[in-house]
Amino acid sequence: MGRQRDQFWDHAKNENGRFKCNYCQQDFPGGASRIKAHLAGIPGHDIKACNAVPQDVQEKAQATQGTNKKLKSVSTSASKSKTETIKIVNQGKEEYRAEIILNDVIDRLIANVSSLATEHVNFELSFKVDLLETLFKIKFVLGDAQKRQSSDESMGIWLTELRNVAYDADNVLDKFSYESFWQKVRIQNQMMDQVCNFSLCNYNEVVKPIKQLLDKIVNDVADFGLRMEMVNSIPKISLDMNIDSLLNDSEVVGRKQDIKKIVNLLISSSNQLSVLPIVGMAGIGKTTLAKLVYNHEQIKKHFDVVAWVNVGKNFDVEEILRKILESLREEGLIYYYTNEVHQMCAETLWKKYLLIFDDVHNEDPNKWDTLKGYLLKSRYNDVVVTGNNIVVTTRSDNVGQIMKIHHPPHHLEKLSKDDCWSIMKKRTLFIDGRTPLTLDLEVIGREIAKRCGGLPQAVRVLGGTMSFQFDKNKWLEIQNNKIWDLLDEDNSDMFPVLKLCFDQLPTPSLKRCFAYCAIFPKDYDMKKDEVIQYWMAEGFLELAKEVNVVMEDIGNMYFNILLATSFFQNARMDDYGNVISCKMHDLVHDFALSISKSESLILEGDPVDNVSSIQPLFVRVDSKTAPGTSFSGDGFIKVRTLISENFNFDIMLSNFRCLRVLKLSSHGLPYSIEQLIHGLPDSIEQLIHLRLLHIYLPSYLRLELPKSITKPYHLQTLRIEGCVEELPENLSNLINLRHIHINWAFLEKTPKNMSMLTCLQTLSVFVVGSEDGYRITELGALKNLKGEIVIKNLEYVKDEEEAKSAKLKEKEIFKLGLYWNPPLIRRQWHMYDNDEKVLEGLQPHPNLKSLRIVMYGGKKFPSWVGLSSLYHNLIEITLYECSNCEEVPTLGQLPCLRVLKINEMEEVRCIGSEFYFYSDGSYRNTTTILFPALRILILEGMDSLEEWKDAKELTTADEVLFVFPCLEELFIIRCYKLRDLPDSLRTCVSLQKLVVMYCPMLRSLPGVRSIIRCGIEDPPSGLQYLENGDCRLPSTSSIHPSLQKLKLSVWNESLLLLDQIQYFIALKILWIQGFHEIGALPEWLGNLSSLQKLYIVDCKNLVHLPTEEAMRRLTQLKTLIIYKCPKFEDNEQIKISHVPWVKIDASRYPNCKDF
Repeated sequence: MGRQRDQFWDHAKNENGRFKCNYCQQDFPGGASRIKAHLAGIPGHDIKACNAVPQDVQEKAQATQGTNKKLKSVSTSASKSKTETIKIVNQGKEEYRAEIILNDVIDRLIANVSSLATEHVNFELSFKVDLLETLFKIKFVLGDAQKRQSSDESMGIWLTELRNVAYDADNVLDKFSYESFWQKVRIQNQMMDQVCNFSLCNYNEVVKPIKQLLDKIVNDVADFGLRMEMVNSIPKISLDMNIDSLLNDSEVVGRKQDIKKIVNLLISSSNQLSVLPIVGMAGIGKTTLAKLVYNHEQIKKHFDVVAWVNVGKNFDVEEILRKILESLREEGLIYYYTNEVHQMCAETLWKKYLLIFDDVHNEDPNKWDTLKGYLLKSRYNDVVVTGNNIVVTTRSDNVGQIMKIHHPPHHLEKLSKDDCWSIMKKRTLFIDGRTPLTLDLEVIGREIAKRCGGLPQAVRVLGGTMSFQFDKNKWLEIQNNKIWDLLDEDNSDMFPVLKLCFDQLPTPSLKRCFAYCAIFPKDYDMKKDEVIQYWMAEGFLELAKEVNVVMEDIGNMYFNILLATSFFQNARMDDYGNVISCKMHDLVHDFALSISKSESLILEGDPVDNVSSIQPLFVRVDSKTAPGTSFSGDGFIKVRTLISENFNFDIMLSNFRCLRVLKLSSHGLPYSIEQLIHGLPDSIEQLIHLRLLHIYLPSYLRLELPKSITKPYHLQTLRIEGCVEELPENLSNLINLRHIHINWAFLEKTPKNMSMLTCLQTLSVFVVGSEDGYRITELGALKNLKGEIVIKNLEYVKDEEEAKSAKLKEKEIFKLGLYWNPPLIRRQWHMYDNDEKVLEGLQPHPNLKSLRIVMYGGKKFPSWVGLSSLYHNLIEITLYECSNCEEVPTLGQLPCLRVLKINEMEEVRCIGSEFYFYSDGSYRNTTTILFPALRILILEGMDSLEEWKDAKELTTADEVLFVFPCLEELFIIRCYKLRDLPDSLRTCVSLQKLVVMYCPMLRSLPGVRSIIRCGIEDPPSGLQYLENGDCRLPSTSSIHPSLQKLKLSVWNESLLLLDQIQYFIALKILWIQGFHEIGALPEWLGNLSSLQKLYIVDCKNLVHLPTEEAMRRLTQLKTLIIYKCPKFEDNEQIKISHVPWVKIDASRYPNCKDF
C-alpha cells in the first residue's frame, strides 16, 4: 500500500520534481520534508526559511520536526554551553546525533595497562588487575551503549562522560609509554647503563583518580540494562581485496540521452559565452554526468581548452581563476600574485574553451559578472571568440538564472528502477563474483534498489555495503530497516541511507576512520598513505596488534572498504596501478561532519571571537580564520588533531599539549626575502604525544628543523613538503618512526645511524656518506623498508660486498633511484670497474616496477638489469648520463616494460642485438615478440650513436618476429650521427606521437626508407622515389595511420625529412622547426585532411604557404601558429581566413602541451 499524499503539499506547487512555496514564491529541489522544513523556518539542503508563512502553518510544520533539527530562531552560539553541539563551519544539512565510538581508546587503555607492570616497577600488580577489570566491564557493555545512543539521550550523556575520562586516561598512560621510550633512547645512546625508574608523573597521583572516575562511570550505567557483548573488531575481509572493477568513473548507466543532448548543445553553440546549468538534487549524479561530458571525444575534439573547477559554496573569483589554470597546467598556482593569475588567464583563454564549474551555490550576480569579465578578457584584444561554454552543476535554478544563461537548464531526472538495479548488481558482486546471484537475493536486491528512489549515489553506497554481507538474512535486514520509513515520499534525502550504510560498516574502528575524514576540506584530494598515517596516529588501527598485522595493512583494508562502499570515490591511480588518492562526495562529507560534530571543530572564513568553551578532539583552521582567532583556555588542551594554515608556532604549541597529529601549512602570496627561512621552535619537544608531524611549505621556502624535534619519541610519521636540506643529526632517537616523506631533491645529508630506526617503512632518500654511521650498510637493518627510495652519492660505496649489505634484494621497493655524482665532483671517474661491481651488488627486489640509474660510471650494465625471468613487473626504466657505457642493456624481453628513457649515453655507437635479446639464444621461439608492452621510447643525447640495427637482421629465416607492437610515442633527440632508424618501426601500428629533433644525419622517418631524387633535379609532381627496390609511392600513400602528432626540428639545410611528412596523412598536430632553406610550404600539405594544429617555427626564409586551394582542403585546421619567420608575407593570410586561430608572432615562443 502506497503512502498518502502529505498534507503540506497544499502549501506548495510541485513543478518538475521541485516545489514552489505558495507564500514566498521561492522554489527548491525536493519533496515533502523540505516543504515542512522551509515552512518551519529550518534552513538546510539549500533551502531558505520562509519569511511569509502564516504563524499557524509554521507551528504545524515545526511540530513535525525532530528535536535534533535546528530552528532558525535557535542560537548555535559556541559560548552558551560546553555540552552544546558545535560546528562552526556551515554545512547546510539536517544533522544526526553525533556518534560517539570509543572501542579504539578502551582497547588501547587495556593494552597499555597490561604492559605497565612489566615496564614500571612502581606500578602495583593488584591495582593493575582492578583497573583492567573496570576497563573490561566497560568494553563488554560499550557495543550496546553505542547502538542505543541515537535513540536514548541518557546513553549519549554517559558516553560523553566516558569519553572525557577515557581520553584523560589515555594521555596519562601515554606519558608512561613516553617515559619508557625515553629510557630506551638513553640506553641506545649509551647514556645509561640500565633502566631507571624516572617518572614524568606519579601514577598514584594521576592514575588512581582516573580509576575512581571509571568506577563511577561503571556504577552509573549499572541500571541501564545494557547487554554484555563482544564487538567484532576484526573484519573477515581479505587485506588485499581487489576493488579495481569499482574504480571506473566513466561507466554510463541511464544517462546516454543526457550526454548526447548536452554534448550537442555545447558543440553547436555560437555565442561568445554560454552557460548550461545541470540542475538536480544532491546525489542524483550531476557531477558524474558532467565528468562524462568533460571526457567525451567530441568535446575534446571541438574545444581547444577544457578545464574542471570544483567551486563549492564559497564563490571566490580569484580562487576559481587559479583553479582553472591549475586544471590546465597540472601545477599549483597558489603562490602567484593576483595580477599574474589574471594575465595567465588572458593568455590561456584566447581559444575556444569549455569550463566545468562543479557544485555552484552562488546567487550573487555581482560575483558572477566579475568572473565573466576575466573569462572574456583575451590578450588578443582584436579577436572575438565565439562558442565558449560553461557547464554548471547546481541544486538551484537560481544559480543559472543569475548567470544570464543562453542554454536552457538541464534538469536531471532520477534513474529508473532497472538502472538502479544494474548499478547495485555490479557492486554487490565485485568481491564474491563467483557466487551466483540467487533468485531470492535478486528479488531482495531489486526491492532495495527501488527504495533508493532513483539516486545513483544512494545505490552505489548501498550496493557496496551489501557486497560485504552476501547473505539473504543480512539483505533482508537492510530491506526491512526502519530507516526507510524516515524517507520523503520522493526518497530525496540521502542521509538516512548513509546512516544505514554507516551502521553496517564491519568494525567500530572503521567507523572512527570514516568519521575522522570530516576534518579534511570538501573536495580535498585525500592521499591514501597520508590518510592511513593520520588514522594510525590517532590510534584507530591498533587492532592490527591483535592479529599480528602491521597497522598500515589494516589501514589499507579500511581505505579499500570505504572505496568499495562509495564513502570514498574518484580514486586516482599512479603509473603502476596503485590507488594513491580519492575524494568524498559533498553529501558524504556533510554526513561525516554530522556524525562527528561532538568531536570535530572546523573553522572557515572570518576569525571567531570566542571558541574557548568548545572541547573538540579534532580541529581544522583555515588561513582566514587562524590569525584572528584565540585558542586560549582549557578547551583545546585535549585536542588530538590540529590542521592549521598561516600558523603561529609558539601560540599553538603552548595550547595544544596532547596533539597526536599536527599539520601546519603556509598558504598565501609569495613571501618577502626575510621570510624565506622558516624554523620550528625548540618547544616542539613539549608535544610528547605527537605521532604525526606534517609541514607544507612552497618549495622556495627553506625549512630548518630544530634538534628538539628528535624528542617526541612517539613520532611515527614525518611528512615535509617543501625544501629541507638537512635532517637533525639525532633523528635515530625517534625509535618509533615508520615513515619519512621529504623531497629527496633538496636533501644533502642523511642523519647518522639510520639503522636504529628499525620500524622504518618509508624513506624517500638516503644520502650515502664515507664515514661510519652514514654508509650504505645503514640500510641493511631496515628490514621493513618498502615503496620508493632514491639512494644518492653511490661513489662512496667501497665495493660489491658493501653494496650487498644494503640488502635491497630483500626489501619490497617498487620504485628505485640509484644516483652517482657527476664527473666534476667525483675524483675517481676512471674507476668505472668499481661502479660496475657496486651496481651488481645493488640488485633490487623482484617486485621492482620503476628503475632509474643516474650518472653511473661503468662501461656495461650488470646481468640483473633487464632480466625478464626476474623482473617481470618492471614498468619503467630511465638511464640518465651513463656517459661511459658503451652498450645499452638487454631490455627487449621484459614483459611489462612500458616506458624506456635513455639519455646522454654518449659512448654508445651502435644499438644492436644486445638491446633486443641475450646472446645465449634463450629468447628463441617460432614467434618472438620483443618489447611487447613498450609504449614510450626516448633516445636523447646519444652523441656517438651511428647505427640502430633492426632486430630482424639478427634473426634466422624461419623466425617470425614482432618488435615494438604497442609503441605509442617515440622521441629521437640530439642523436647527431644517427643515419637510419630500424625498419621494424614501420610495423608500430599504434604509434601516435613522433618527435625528431636535432638529428642532422637522419635520412628517414620511421617506416620511410631514405628518399633519393634518382638524380632528377625536379622530380615528378606528387611522386617521391623511395630506396625500396622499384617501389614508387604516390604522395597519398599512408604510413603509420595511427600517428597523430609529429614534431620535426632540424639543424641542417636538407628538406629530406620535410618531404616525408606527406605520408603521415592521419596527422592532427604538426610542428616543423628550423627548415631555413624553405621558401614555400609544399602543396602536399593540403592532403593532411585531419590536421587540426600547425606550428611553423624558426623557418627564416619562409615566405609563402601552399596555394589557397591546398590550404582550403585543411577543413579541420583550427590553429595555425607562425613564430620567428621574419620573411613571411602578410598577404598570405588571405589563404587562411577560414582558420579560426591564426597567430603570427615573433615575440612569444609557442606553448604546446601536446609535445
